[in-house]
Amino acid sequence: MIAYVAGLCALSLVIWLGLAFARGGFWKSDQRLAPAGERPDWPSVVAVIPARNEAPTIGRTVASLLGQDYKGPFQVIVVDDNSDDGTAEAAHHAAGQAKRLNIVQGKPLEAGWSGKLWAVQQGIEVISDRAPDAAFVLLTDADIEHAPENLRELVWKAESDRCDLVSLMVLLRAVSFGEVLNLLGIW
Repeated sequence: MIAYVAGLCALSLVIWLGLAFARGGFWKSDQRLAPAGERPDWPSVVAVIPARNEAPTIGRTVASLLGQDYKGPFQVIVVDDNSDDGTAEAAHHAAGQAKRLNIVQGKPLEAGWSGKLWAVQQGIEVISDRAPDAAFVLLTDADIEHAPENLRELVWKAESDRCDLVSLMVLLRAVSFGEVLNLLGIW
């Protein structure tokens, strides 16, 4: 029995060492996008935000996207996934007079789909009608506040490194002690 437990401990140690040193630092959260350079023409981008009952947060998200320092064509599509808290109204209010916001009323959930992915799919379908020339799609949550240079840096990274996908982890807000414990995986 002792040999069995020692073997499991050794195996666990080998796995952790492999993850820590042999996987290219995939777990590091200190990676940042480099500042974007300048270019005469920026490709068309459409952001899709699936949103269900996100009235308290969607306004900051929409405002931060519409406030991007991006020189190319850019639209935002909010898929209101049958919210009952005024999510669509909050998104519309945050956009002000901006014509780059499209709010789509989500359809009832179809069999075989999960809610959020169904809303994302509906947003992607709208892109083919409203922005068929879009070179990039930004998928974002309804509670993310984007820095003004975020879109420009994502597009720059995708094009300069010839990436099909660029992904970022956001800085999560943790105010209360419970939220901090939750982020650390303790609670």
